[in-house]
Amino acid sequence: MGHPDGPPEPDRGTGGLPPDATDLEGLRAAWRELNDVVEEIRRVPGYEDFMAAPTFEDVAAAATRPLCYVSAAESEGLALIVRNEGGTASVEHLRLPALTADEVRRRVSALLTSYAEVRTVSGTGREVWSAELDAATRWAWDAVMGPLLDRLRDDPAMTLVPGGLLGLLPLHAAWTPDAARPTGRFHALDETTISYAPNARSLTAATRIAERSTAGSLLAVVEPRPLPPRFPAMPFTGLEASTAAGAVAGTPRTLAGTAATLAAVLRELPSSDLVHFACHGFADLENPLDSGLVLAGGEPLRVRDLLTMDLRIGLVVLSSCETSMPGVELPDEVISLPTGLLQAGAAAVVAPLWEIPDLRTSMLMTEFYRGFGEPGWTPAEALRRAQLWLRDGTNAEKAELWGRALEGEAGWPPPDVADALIDNILEKEPDERDDASIAIWGAFGHVGV
Repeated sequence: MGHPDGPPEPDRGTGGLPPDATDLEGLRAAWRELNDVVEEIRRVPGYEDFMAAPTFEDVAAAATRPLCYVSAAESEGLALIVRNEGGTASVEHLRLPALTADEVRRRVSALLTSYAEVRTVSGTGREVWSAELDAATRWAWDAVMGPLLDRLRDDPAMTLVPGGLLGLLPLHAAWTPDAARPTGRFHALDETTISYAPNARSLTAATRIAERSTAGSLLAVVEPRPLPPRFPAMPFTGLEASTAAGAVAGTPRTLAGTAATLAAVLRELPSSDLVHFACHGFADLENPLDSGLVLAGGEPLRVRDLLTMDLRIGLVVLSSCETSMPGVELPDEVISLPTGLLQAGAAAVVAPLWEIPDLRTSMLMTEFYRGFGEPGWTPAEALRRAQLWLRDGTNAEKAELWGRALEGEAGWPPPDVADALIDNILEKEPDERDDASIAIWGAFGHVGV
């Protein structure tokens, strides 16, 4: 899916959502089956506490930055802001009158319905879906993020734990009009660095893994082949491997094409500190444990596969469609590929909620790895700055940056990446911001620490 007003470009998705993916009544009924799966997982040694209710001690230990639980209810919503300052924990209750369960269902239903049309009928429904996305994120500012940010003005970062269907909304892209901004909008991401987490225990475990991670060993999984015909080629994925390699000190390992098999990926994952997947992904909203990535020969790497592994990975980047889309509607938490990776032993995951255009994703990843390679930057900060750059930069500003890299006047991006990217922007209107749409820059979120 390209920019709504521009030519189409290859996506990193599948042939479409399940036929009844917009049937919220059916999806809500599916959580009973998911509870059975959760109980099955808890019988696996080491997973006895999988999705168990945390104690207050668990929550307080995870609140190294404000930890915000947000949930809708029938009459009004509620946010619980947990802080841990100097070993002293506190909880602040914030009423959210506009965050009703009915309104969340209505917004998510409209998004899923229009998104299904984009996925199943080429070239149609795109403007409708983009408009629904704009409307949902505008509402999310008034209902959730505006009031929440009013309480967190002095905090440079926060972690959201969205309940139920809220996990299907990009809350970091919530916005309010602001004529002083390049796009005429002020987004939640302009105020602070925003991360997501499924629960407090996973966040605490992720923190321990991050403290031990060196990010020195890169595994890049790039455009597995062969794939079924419904999966289009992604010509820019190779650039991402070059970009990621340029951001780490260690010797990268790459599994590309026919080498990117399920067996090879499972073999290499445990010895990796940084993993970058540039491939097709898919979300199964009814059975989220079956969501995953498409590897060589069409073999899927599913959430349920990851739950059997014992990993110690600092960061996993899922440059693949829909890989952050959770199952709907669990009573309290969500199951998705990022949460499965956290449970398996990843400290952080960067992943998108919807289909992402191939070229724009490579542009975003180029800037993300620029920040990731900077001393002291967290993955969440690197993603935020990359999204702001992609959103606010004009075509001319991006071309100028890549031109300087080609001439050796800038240390980033690598020359081969700059050469490929600049060829695709020189013909565009110089003063336009072609990537300002939330549909372009807002898909990716950061999960973990």
